[in-house]
Amino acid sequence: MADQQAPRTYRRASAGPVAVLGVVAAVLVGSAACSTGRPAAGTQASGQPAAGLVNLPISGPASLQSVRVLRSVQDVAGEPIPFGTARYFGAVAHKDIGSGVIGMAASSSGRGYLLATASGRVLRFGDARFHGSIVARIKDRVATIVETNNGGGYWLACSNGGVFSFGDARFHGSVRGLPLSTPIVAMAATPDGGGYWLVASNGRVFHYGEAHFYGSAAGEILSHHIVAMAIPDAGGYWLVTSNGRVFHYGDAHFYGSVRGLPLSTPIVAMAATPDGRGYWLVASNGRVFHYGDARFYGSASPAVRKSPIVAMAATPDGRGYWLLPTIPAPPVGLPAPGKGFVAGHVTSIGDSVMIDAQPALESDIPGIDVEAAVSRQWDDGITIAQQLKSENRLGAIVVIDLGTNGPVSQQQFTNMMDVLSGASRVVFVTVHLPSYYTWSSSVNATLEQGVPHYARDRLADFNKLADKNPQWFYSDGIHMPIGGAGAQAMASLIKSKI
Repeated sequence: MADQQAPRTYRRASAGPVAVLGVVAAVLVGSAACSTGRPAAGTQASGQPAAGLVNLPISGPASLQSVRVLRSVQDVAGEPIPFGTARYFGAVAHKDIGSGVIGMAASSSGRGYLLATASGRVLRFGDARFHGSIVARIKDRVATIVETNNGGGYWLACSNGGVFSFGDARFHGSVRGLPLSTPIVAMAATPDGGGYWLVASNGRVFHYGEAHFYGSAAGEILSHHIVAMAIPDAGGYWLVTSNGRVFHYGDAHFYGSVRGLPLSTPIVAMAATPDGRGYWLVASNGRVFHYGDARFYGSASPAVRKSPIVAMAATPDGRGYWLLPTIPAPPVGLPAPGKGFVAGHVTSIGDSVMIDAQPALESDIPGIDVEAAVSRQWDDGITIAQQLKSENRLGAIVVIDLGTNGPVSQQQFTNMMDVLSGASRVVFVTVHLPSYYTWSSSVNATLEQGVPHYARDRLADFNKLADKNPQWFYSDGIHMPIGGAGAQAMASLIKSKI
């Protein structure tokens, strides 16, 4: 069910309709800065150069076999990739990226767009209008930007449920101050701007102003978290999970989903067609899926894609869209990876505990590939690492969070490192288990003894943190609320060791 409104903490402004974009908050947090409202220095505004065609192995009814590479400029963080009638108007310069771009909104004419960073900075390009940025440091990250249909204002929604309004975008309420078990990941507004919805990663929907509640995925058994939201009109909405499952409520009709198709990277964003009779989904690797009357105009080609996609914006005429890359997975200065590893990317292999931390990991480490499953054993993880490496899909930075479901011997540790030979960095996470699990201490002892023998290995001692914070866990003492304080602490710790 939807929640009551928390006391208003942000300013009000006049009304205005809104364009809807759902994005995942997958960014690094930095200090907020006030934008000048002008395109960043060091960028260029240009149309689309000549296109080339790249054939990709795509299965399922949602995508076409031909994938168009639409521009010659280098794919970098903050550089929107245009398709169809979408045009390129500029990008965020490297020096201005700061906390990382996380959201995008097209202008009402389609001849410009807004880009937002995690710290709340807004930059405008083309004919998009600037109405303000968050100028004070905020304790949480911005999750998305949603613009009014007339371009007279926009909202910024934060992961903790806070909402900031600018221009003629009116403040109707926020979740800030209410207990949230998982972070807010997306926002949508009614066409007249008289209300809006917020959705958390567990599928819980909050509604404010004239926005009505039509249902939520909070009561569903979700194997993957919600990442985006879109609406056909004021009478319903869609929610989509990271594995491509689409939930529909009110008069939002179901046209198809990616669920069941093989995905090498998670779905991160969703956009609806102008008439609400179709939608697009996009994965972090830039692969686009289309349903209903949403036409396919291209996906980001592996030949040019170097940064994970975090957002998508459709043109007002529905005949094109932009894909927005963000900061690629860090860091610099690591040894070059060997054969079978993807430079600059992170793969995490884990069990159900890593599922708890997955939204936080994807938020803190943009583009991370989380390979987690319930009851996974150590040797199963070795098999997965071998398979990904043989397919040239294993990140050069590998995170291993296994050992919850059984003991790990020194030989098993060595076997894992044999497979991971050639990785730029390997991070092993200690397990936190109640003392009655007979292998609770032996697993961590194996990790503590094994890691120092490999110069590229690091130990993320989550167990040490967990012992000091029993409130992070459910009654079993092992699992944590998805997106909760413990999950966020685990993600932060892993990031610090990369």
